[in-house]
Amino acid sequence: MAESAIYYDASKCTGCKGCQINCKQWNQLPAPFEQSPWTGSYESPASNSDTTWLRITFNEESLDDGDKVGWCFGRNACQHCTDAACAKVCPANAYTHTAEGAVALDSDKCIGCHFCAGACPFDIPHYNAVDEKAHKCWMCQDRIRNGIRPACVTTCPTGALQFGERDDMLAMAKDRVAQIKPIRPDAVVYGENEMGGLHVVQVLPYGAEAHGMPISPRENIVNTTERLLRPLTLFGVLGVSAVAIASFIGGRHFSQAEALKHAYPEDYGRPSDVVVDEIIVEEGRDA
Repeated sequence: MAESAIYYDASKCTGCKGCQINCKQWNQLPAPFEQSPWTGSYESPASNSDTTWLRITFNEESLDDGDKVGWCFGRNACQHCTDAACAKVCPANAYTHTAEGAVALDSDKCIGCHFCAGACPFDIPHYNAVDEKAHKCWMCQDRIRNGIRPACVTTCPTGALQFGERDDMLAMAKDRVAQIKPIRPDAVVYGENEMGGLHVVQVLPYGAEAHGMPISPRENIVNTTERLLRPLTLFGVLGVSAVAIASFIGGRHFSQAEALKHAYPEDYGRPSDVVVDEIIVEEGRDA
């Protein structure tokens, strides 16, 4: 099966949030229980969570030397990376790459270690404190394996979202960027090479950063360092254990006098001391 991808064209997006709502409906995800405070933005909710897998972001960009303001809508959801940081750091092998190109999470295998959340450069996996598992978008595997497009794609009224073979989506994105470059010189195709190639291909007319996407995403350095230090930590533990064992064995070769001298330097050698069962006992003191 050819790898698939979701196509998102921010230049056609109206920020209607239909995709966001349909994602929740199809995956039976509840709305956030807490009331989001007013932040001055139309974003709602203010961030992704274990029950909000897709969120349309609202950013503003100054146009025509500040005379006008343009909307820089963004699609904040799993990018389904080829070189997925979440899958690399997961100690339980809960993440798998599907034949369609999605990065799927088997929550039954998740041990709640939070490694994936820390490693992801897009801040996507989120932890649920109730079931103690991570959760994220799975590209509607139940739908696409039955020949149906992902839920988010089917509800877009402007054609900003498409779904198909990844090569076709990339070609479509490049054509679209070429069309809008004369009026949007910062327009880019996002997803062709980032993280080994993403399975969400985006047309970002104001550039990646303006639409809330990292310019050069990479695995979080903290997690990379932690994985590299794991074997060194093991060697360190073994080394300390070896030294302790060697010290214990070596200590058995001390003479009784030497051992007493090291243990009781302030008392050793006093004429009134006698040794009883390898313990120093002063004359007149009960043994």
